Amino acid sequence: MEEIAFVISAVYILLALFVLAGLIRRHSEPAGDGLTSGSVIICARDEEKDLPSCLNSLEAQSLDGAAGQDLEIILVDDASRDNTPQLMEDYARRSRFKVRVLHMPSPQPGELTGKWRPLKEGIKLAHHEALLLTDADAILPPDWVKSHLHYLGAYQMTAGFAKIEGEGLWSRVQALDWVFLLGVGSAMNRWGIPLAALGKNLSVRRSSYEAVGGLEGIGFTLTEDLSMVQAVVRNQGKLKFPLAPQMMVGAPAVGSWGEFVSQRKRWASGVKRLKPMGKFCVVAMALRHLIVVLGILAGLPHALWIWIATALMNFLIQVRLTQKLGLLRHLWFYPFWEIFYTWTAPLLVISFLIRRRIVWKDRKFNRSAAPVNAA
Repeated sequence: MEEIAFVISAVYILLALFVLAGLIRRHSEPAGDGLTSGSVIICARDEEKDLPSCLNSLEAQSLDGAAGQDLEIILVDDASRDNTPQLMEDYARRSRFKVRVLHMPSPQPGELTGKWRPLKEGIKLAHHEALLLTDADAILPPDWVKSHLHYLGAYQMTAGFAKIEGEGLWSRVQALDWVFLLGVGSAMNRWGIPLAALGKNLSVRRSSYEAVGGLEGIGFTLTEDLSMVQAVVRNQGKLKFPLAPQMMVGAPAVGSWGEFVSQRKRWASGVKRLKPMGKFCVVAMALRHLIVVLGILAGLPHALWIWIATALMNFLIQVRLTQKLGLLRHLWFYPFWEIFYTWTAPLLVISFLIRRRIVWKDRKFNRSAAPVNAA
């Protein structure tokens, strides 16, 4: 058993070194100014709390009209039960951009829902080649649109990071967790192994989106961002995933353990769509957590040393990521994140086994992501 534990830890350390090398590896910036116009698509369901801040950040985008930069905004209300539809209409009247609002009807029993349903309809309303996707709870930096348009001049897709906002311990731990997970994706992409991206900060060329049949061709999923990346890459598309703070969006932390579990269940439903290297990364991380937790609980002395060695690699990765993204102050919370990252894995597995359904926006789905109801 001890030999197996050391083999798993060695594999994890080699994988971490591979990730770190990818983050250090130099990458070229595309020449030219990129595309000059884009369509931002935002889908929202019951987002009256966060939507105003998102729309204000969108209104503050640093576009240069004199240079021909143009933007249209597509807002899709996914049968909200709060004031979200009115907030969208109010913004459409006051915005300096061209805004279109689509109000989706309540889904019929058994109809495929999730974000997949409103997003595919919103994209159909867009007119520009650049499709910029974000969420209603995101805070966009001033150069967000400009940065995506710049990279889409040379790539078929562009992905960015998200920073969890908030000053409390729970928020800072989630911030480091998101940075780490997205950092692994960015590093792998630099090695030419694109895995996934975040739908809160993603863009795709319309021609590449349509070449894979759109979301209808990709098929229903609760992880439409991951599935879109995989489909475009399989069709010879290239993804850009830079360590670019100027395009890093802000996002709120989930408020409770239950919401966190629900979020990770939804993410886990997309693992089956990952490429073999992506599945290997997931398995390597899971086995590392398992041998550390079970080993320490069993009183095995080597388990602590394995945790220390692998935690050092995690720390080096976090140093590189927080340095490049301007989040170095978050490193003060690294010890708390390391404990969280390692010890919550078994708790998540137990939660998955106890409650097999996935809940997203008060809609329930089974483990295969099929809707249980359409409320």
